[in-house]
Amino acid sequence: MALRITAIVWMLLVAGTTGALAEDAREPQTQEEDVVQWVEFEAPQRGFAASFPSAPKLASEAVAGQNPLIRRSFQSYDADDTIYTVVVLEYPEGKAPQPDEAFYVKLVSAYAKESASKVRKRGAKTIAGKDGYEAITDERKAKLNHQVSIVPSGDRVYMLISAGPRGHVPSNDADRFRDSFRLTGEPSDSTGSIGGPPAPAP
Repeated sequence: MALRITAIVWMLLVAGTTGALAEDAREPQTQEEDVVQWVEFEAPQRGFAASFPSAPKLASEAVAGQNPLIRRSFQSYDADDTIYTVVVLEYPEGKAPQPDEAFYVKLVSAYAKESASKVRKRGAKTIAGKDGYEAITDERKAKLNHQVSIVPSGDRVYMLISAGPRGHVPSNDADRFRDSFRLTGEPSDSTGSIGGPPAPAP
C-alpha cells in the first residue's frame, strides 16, 4: 500500500497541485490472475500506446494555478507490490517547458524526494525513438526500485514510471513496459545520439 501512496503523492507534486486524484479501489487478485497477460493499451487522444499487465485506470484533472495545464495518469498494478504508470502532462499550445538538462533533473529530483528514494543513475536516453531522459532510484527502507523515463513530445511531456520490490530495476518487466511505449500520430525526431543506459548520478 505504501507504493500506491508514494506514486500518487509524487504525481501531485510534479504537476504543482495539492488536489486529489480519483482512483477506483483495486480488487483483490485471485489465483487465476497470478499469470499476468500483458495487454496493449492505446490512448489515441493522448497520443500514445503502451503495454500494461492489466487495463490501466485513468485519473485526470486540471492543475491548480496553471490552468489549462492538464495532468492525466494511466495506472496499472501487477500484484500488490509493482506499479506501472504513464503520466501525460498536457500544456497549452507552445507553452511546454524546454526539455533541457535542468528540466529533467528537476523532475527526477522531485520524484526521488517524494518517494524517499536515492538516485542511482540518470542520464539521456532514447525512448520511443525520441531524445528523452531516464533515472533509476532506490528506496532503501522499503526495498523498492523505481525506473522513471521522460519523453517530451510537442505540447506534451510523458513520464513512464514503474516501481517494485528490490530487483525490479533492472528487470525484463521494467524494460518491457518502457520499451512498449510508443507515440502515435507523429514521426520520430530522435538524433540517435543518446541511446544506451543512464549515466551514474554525480
